[in-house]
Amino acid sequence: MEQDFQRVLFISHNAFSTTLNNGKTYSSFFEGWPKSKLAQLYFQNEKPNFNVCNNYFHITDEQVLMNKKKNIGKKIDETNFNNIQKTQSSVHSYVRKNPKAILTLIRDIVWGINRWKNRNLLEWLNEFKPEVIFFVGGGSLFSYKITKFIASYFNIPIVLYFTDDYLTIPSKTKTIEWLNSKRLNKYLKKFNKSVDKIFVIGDDMKMEYQNKFNKQCISVMNSVDTEKYNVIRLKREINHGVEKSKIKIAYFGGIHLNRWKTISVLSQCIKEIEKEGKHFDLDIYCVEKPAKEILEEIHLPPYSNFKGGVNEEHIISKMMEYDVLLHVESFDTNMVFKTRLSISTKIPEYLACSKPILGIGPSEISSIKYLKRETDSFIINNIDKVTVLKVLNEIFNKKDELNLIGEVNYLLAHKNHDSYKEREKIKSGITSAVN
Repeated sequence: MEQDFQRVLFISHNAFSTTLNNGKTYSSFFEGWPKSKLAQLYFQNEKPNFNVCNNYFHITDEQVLMNKKKNIGKKIDETNFNNIQKTQSSVHSYVRKNPKAILTLIRDIVWGINRWKNRNLLEWLNEFKPEVIFFVGGGSLFSYKITKFIASYFNIPIVLYFTDDYLTIPSKTKTIEWLNSKRLNKYLKKFNKSVDKIFVIGDDMKMEYQNKFNKQCISVMNSVDTEKYNVIRLKREINHGVEKSKIKIAYFGGIHLNRWKTISVLSQCIKEIEKEGKHFDLDIYCVEKPAKEILEEIHLPPYSNFKGGVNEEHIISKMMEYDVLLHVESFDTNMVFKTRLSISTKIPEYLACSKPILGIGPSEISSIKYLKRETDSFIINNIDKVTVLKVLNEIFNKKDELNLIGEVNYLLAHKNHDSYKEREKIKSGITSAVN
């Protein structure tokens, strides 16, 4: 019943979404929450998901940089959300392609002037009157300050959620990266006093963050509606035997942060192993079209093919067309450090599709550790051609077992990633925080 739910203000950089990875995860957590009890403040120029929430307020980098203070921030509803033309702000897109520590510092300084603190935001907040804040912690200090201000204004608790490790300072790091981490950790000592519950993405992060914050952490895995996947699978005409002459592999996701380099090596190895009479196809699905020089490295038809994006309505069915699904983590040193405690949003989707997974990434990253520990996945921990060819041979030799591996993966998705189970954890944590 509606009275059993609290009025939650969800604060994050990304909006609830049906297409973008982070937003899809957030949506799965709050699906079924009464819309009258849910509002979101977010900081990207994204179109939100009105199936989960219908009360949005967004503030963007462009607004803070260029608008008068009275024009910063805007309420988004179903009558005006189509006015948002881009899925990401141009400023954020530039920072994403150039993840330099100096840009993070400049962004925090610009937002730190507090031009966002105006009548527009306060009127929207006072109309909703939140009882608790669910805040997705990131690497930018300004969002913590905004969250702390709102929590103090209403005297309400904060439920904190981490998906990546932005807090641990690398032992060998550049001066500005060290400074950003130092500033964030210093502020967290003050911020932590308002935090009642901490949710984290997986068990590795849980262990580290319980020591860091001296508070109990609750592991909430990325989740999927496993029943929905099963219904789609049963409706399809499933070929229970892999085509003897060819194994079809697909990658779904971004190719930035040098992930494309890994995909390029895999493409070249698929071409090379063809000489042995072992045939593979690699299809790459990515919304963002890569630069010409990158496309030339990963699009090597007929061995590998860049396919562009997939409509959200069809992505599950599209995944189920393949024999093996590819997961890639970045080997970039900075990204390895940031993602080492995270579980990728793609892994639950792949598992729920009842497909085997080929995981490529450093052994210390939690996503790869999870695949190796919990699943019968094919794992590559470095990208030299000898290792890649060895694993491709292993996949080919097990082609008759791929369907069975997929069936076991579905059971794991239902056990560890079912959205209903994870929603119950979150609801219980929020209720406890308010009471």
